[in-house]
Amino acid sequence: MLLTRLFKFIIFALCSAFVFTSVTVVGAYAVFPCKYKTQVYAICAKTNIPPELVFAIIKTESSFNEEKISSKGAVGLMQIMPDTANYVSDLYFGGKNFDLFYPDDNILIGVTYLIYLFDKFEDKKTALSAYNAGEGNVNAWLSDDKYSTDGKSLNYIPFKETEEYCKKVLKRTQIYKILYRL
Repeated sequence: MLLTRLFKFIIFALCSAFVFTSVTVVGAYAVFPCKYKTQVYAICAKTNIPPELVFAIIKTESSFNEEKISSKGAVGLMQIMPDTANYVSDLYFGGKNFDLFYPDDNILIGVTYLIYLFDKFEDKKTALSAYNAGEGNVNAWLSDDKYSTDGKSLNYIPFKETEEYCKKVLKRTQIYKILYRL
């Protein structure tokens, strides 16, 4: 009798663990979707920007809402400011007009802007800070001893929102890498 109860308990525990694990894994994929995979892979394949970083930025910026407009006017999946899109277009695409609500255009401009920022700042956290807070702010921080000791990377980010943004993007990059084995 004791063995039967123990056996039932073990079976119950194993089934519960299986259900919990299944729900948790399915939930993780639901919370961290991999939408626009074709576009992200196609664009990233031609660059040194990893797809998991792009998915993490899209998740953080717009939660995959291609129609999102921020209170400051940033548009689409990667929340690109129209002036930034024009600047990137002038630098890399001969001034071509892009529709920032169109996922292919938004991802192309966003990834190209990341390339620009990574080339300029080299350090990942510094480049992500510039993506969020703007190049001008980051340049000012890099020239201030309170925020940077080497003028190349940030030891401290004075904008709480930007600090949290960098943490989220870096954490989510790892999650995407694990979930999708990118």
